[in-house]
Amino acid sequence: MRILLRMGLGGSCLAAMFMVGVTFLDVISSKLFDHPVTGSYEFVALAQMLAIGLAGADAFVKGRHVQVEMFVNKMPPRLRRLTVAFVTILGILLFSVLTYEGFLYGESLRKVGETSGTVGIPLYPFAYVLAVSSLLLVLALLAHFVTNIVRGEG
Repeated sequence: MRILLRMGLGGSCLAAMFMVGVTFLDVISSKLFDHPVTGSYEFVALAQMLAIGLAGADAFVKGRHVQVEMFVNKMPPRLRRLTVAFVTILGILLFSVLTYEGFLYGESLRKVGETSGTVGIPLYPFAYVLAVSSLLLVLALLAHFVTNIVRGEG
């Protein structure tokens, strides 16, 4: 699991660096040569989708995700555990559906040959990558549920 999370985070970092590079080249070529990079908006949008999607499971595991704990921390320990368990189960269900639908959407994009508007980048691999990243988040949520809720360690 750690290797998969590390690979996702690495892909996320590469996508973020790619966004910076494309934006830099687009600004320089627009200002100096009066010729922007064709498809720069598409490149940045697709890279942004990868950067955010691939970092999700790693952010959850490392506790870098957004949590609203103001009310939960004031609950009695048993009610707190039940609330966290309920929210974790909801997350597992949500991201399981997102995984399933992501694969279905990727397959539909592949079948019709959907591409980006300007450059013609096939879109189905991006749907598949987001589905896999959702699956990683499901696995991370399951591990959290087993470790912290069932075993009572958290």
